[in-house]
Amino acid sequence: MSTHIFNTQVKIKNLLFFCLLFFCGFIFAQKPCSYLPTKLANDNLIADLMQIKNDDFKTILNQPKKYEIQIIYTQVNHTENGLPELIQHQYQLNLKQYFYPASLVKLPLSAFALEKCNLLNIPSNASMITLANHHCQTEVSIDSSALNYKPTITNYVKRMMLISDNASYSRVYEFMGADAIKNRLLELEMKNTDILHRFDPGCSATDNLFFNPIVFLNEKGDTIYKQAASTSLIYQKYPYIKKIKGKAHYNARGKLIRKPKVFTKNNVMPLQEINDFLIALMYPEIIPEDKRLKLKETDYKMLLKAMSQYPRESDYPHYDGSKFEDSYKKYLLLGDYHDTIRTDSLRIFNVVGQSYGWLADCAYFVDHKNKIDYFLSAVIYVNSNQVLNDGKYEYKSIGFPFLSQLGRLIYDYEITRKRDYHGTFEKFKY
Repeated sequence: MSTHIFNTQVKIKNLLFFCLLFFCGFIFAQKPCSYLPTKLANDNLIADLMQIKNDDFKTILNQPKKYEIQIIYTQVNHTENGLPELIQHQYQLNLKQYFYPASLVKLPLSAFALEKCNLLNIPSNASMITLANHHCQTEVSIDSSALNYKPTITNYVKRMMLISDNASYSRVYEFMGADAIKNRLLELEMKNTDILHRFDPGCSATDNLFFNPIVFLNEKGDTIYKQAASTSLIYQKYPYIKKIKGKAHYNARGKLIRKPKVFTKNNVMPLQEINDFLIALMYPEIIPEDKRLKLKETDYKMLLKAMSQYPRESDYPHYDGSKFEDSYKKYLLLGDYHDTIRTDSLRIFNVVGQSYGWLADCAYFVDHKNKIDYFLSAVIYVNSNQVLNDGKYEYKSIGFPFLSQLGRLIYDYEITRKRDYHGTFEKFKY
């Protein structure tokens, strides 16, 4: 065989290989939700912006697959009539690339719990007494973080949004039940999302499908609603997709298992779906009424305020600003920041996730002074030794700096990006 022919065949094979990579990327990428008027940009804007700041991103750009980075940047262009037009840019978005969402699931769960209160005509600030009748269930009748020590859906939601509190999540998960959660997710076209376990240690996959009896009391202490114990029916016969990660992991008893960790029965939430949920939450007026969250105006105000607050700004629940810094739950833009934010003009409405080496943040930015707003969601995996649950992750050295730099990169770009019209954002002032 001649060298010319051989080289030609190699070139053809290489071309086919790269075409296959492109085709697979196209297949595995997830498009914005159908009921959102989001246009998908056909460009490499995010990669191009990172390349300009190569010194900040060279570690990531040299090994993007290692860090399993996924980014969604959604521009908001306000029209003359005030309605936003959305343009989505993406980087390495891959529906098939599993990442553990951790606390990202707290945002839809918070909204669903408020919806359920409205449906049952239960005030979200009514006392919620959680009982127990199964292994791994916890009885709760007092919330020391509340003004009157009463556990309520309202206070649980605030705790989740302000400091990503896990116990609050578990209590709200028990109130909702996995089946109701799954059905609501499907109604909102979040078909690839599953929320099917507590954040309580020691609970098995089976334990997490048994739900506590719950009693709601009015201010006089009278019972206004009883919720019987229940068991999930959907997930008993659920077609789980196998998901594994790493080369070894520590189990719940602290024993090293020299096999990948199995995430098959863990929560899953693709970046696109939590990103779209946040958009629908912030701009319900742009989506069909039957796809909107069934929330009262007071629900929206409470939830959005808690999402945007720094922990120190909350009276009840109250948090020490020295322990919970302004950057505590604001990874994008502020993840590597260790000081008090000196301006009230910029507000970040977001939810984060941190576990097993993954860091994720889904955020809506509003700069009242510069009259700009946009959405930014990202996830990165920083676990070089590929051992899960050992606590040895590169959060501080790589994860937080990357998310912070990415946030600043997009913010600086947004400041200079030309617009025909600017939003007013009055509803996002708290």
